[in-house]
Amino acid sequence: MKKIITILGLFVLTSVVAGCSWTDRQIGPNDYEISGYFDFTMKGEVVVKGLEDQARLYCKGIRENSVPQVYYITDKNRIFNYEAQRASAVIRFHCIPNN
Repeated sequence: MKKIITILGLFVLTSVVAGCSWTDRQIGPNDYEISGYFDFTMKGEVVVKGLEDQARLYCKGIRENSVPQVYYITDKNRIFNYEAQRASAVIRFHCIPNN
């Protein structure tokens, strides 16, 4: 049973990762940007939530006890009848100590 749950979990993770993509970069001394898209949604705000999760992991990778302070968000919803338009978003943030 445990093996089946593990295999199903890996399948779901693979499916989700296959449908999304993001890039991160440092744009200043403590300024970072993450942008990306997600194929399994039509709403840009859902992509924003995923990027905020990535920002949390990014900040923890920089300093164990830090969290993102998002200061810029932009998103686009998916447009039907146009294959290249995916739900996408960009966030910019600072990593600050978690109080």
